Amino acid sequence: MDLKRLLETHRDEIMGEWVRRILTEVSERYSRRPAAEVRGTISEATEAYFAALTEDDFSKMDRFIEKITVMRLDVGFALSEVQGAFELYRTVLMPILLAELDVSLLPDALDRLNRCLSHTIRIFSDHFQAQHEQSIREHAENLERVVRDRTRELEESEAKYRMLVEEINDGYFLSREGRIIFANKAFCEMHGYSVDEVVGRHYMDFVAPESRDRLTKMHEERASTGKAPDQYVYLRLCRDGRKLYSENKVKVIVYEGETATAGICRDVTERVELEKQTLRLVELENERKTVALSTLRQLMVTLSHYLLNANTIIGGMARRSERAASQAERQASLEAITEQAIRTEGVITALKRVADIKTAEYTPESHTLMIDLTREIERTLAKTEEERSR
Repeated sequence: MDLKRLLETHRDEIMGEWVRRILTEVSERYSRRPAAEVRGTISEATEAYFAALTEDDFSKMDRFIEKITVMRLDVGFALSEVQGAFELYRTVLMPILLAELDVSLLPDALDRLNRCLSHTIRIFSDHFQAQHEQSIREHAENLERVVRDRTRELEESEAKYRMLVEEINDGYFLSREGRIIFANKAFCEMHGYSVDEVVGRHYMDFVAPESRDRLTKMHEERASTGKAPDQYVYLRLCRDGRKLYSENKVKVIVYEGETATAGICRDVTERVELEKQTLRLVELENERKTVALSTLRQLMVTLSHYLLNANTIIGGMARRSERAASQAERQASLEAITEQAIRTEGVITALKRVADIKTAEYTPESHTLMIDLTREIERTLAKTEEERSR
């Protein structure tokens, strides 16, 4: 079954499970939303995901994100809540993909799903942040007209911004000249430290050694040319020594009158490991095809050996029988022909026994085994000879 047909077939099932889990698992605010409203938004989101996954058409998703951003901000939803609702689509769809999608189509489908979720959450986060930034800008303009309350209003604005940053599930940090000057709770927890232990340290202290050279080079390019990638995956270094995959999205900003780098740090260990497993499945499938081809070649060589020998002997004995000077000589030739005919039947019997040739299961060392057709033929011939001698 291909991806489009799978999504069409399981559309109602996916929607129903998505709605159920949003109303029961995401947050208390979601559980209080009317079920009819959630079904309506999930119906739109399902159609948008379908267009993105099957046609690379993200226009429906972009329109839906604009709508849902306004809806959820108006009732006080946190960014992490809506991110969690979007992520549930992958959780609901993944078991169906693994169970029913053709193996050869699985890598592309998983890549499409990951790109789709990445696009969705990134665009939504940008919209969400833009809405807040717009609100902050409007608030700042109003503060300019109320000089008397400027200091108090700015402090409140900063507190709201910090609260927003602390609410998101992803890590958020600010760095200047390579050192962290601000980090939210999620960033610190991802690395196993407290906020006080993080602020002031060099960012490379939280990067695994094998990723430091690449990140250092990107930092230098960003500072000198501004052309370094703003989104990248690397290995972070946790306090307990673990090295886990992270994805950073960074940009250069002005903070407190000076240039700084702001970034969102997201754990992508599960996604990277899944991509590795998918690649291994493709490699195993290629190995399986190679083994099947080798088995076929072995079959042809083995059959050619036995049948050619039998044909040569039968032909020689037939000519010898024609030239026989006595009945005894003719009888000996016919017996030799009969013996080779019986051996040929034995070969055919052995071939029937292994007619459904399959490669064996993979061993823990990832080696494969082939059916030994020669051994099967020899066993059959020995058994036939034993029965004749009784």
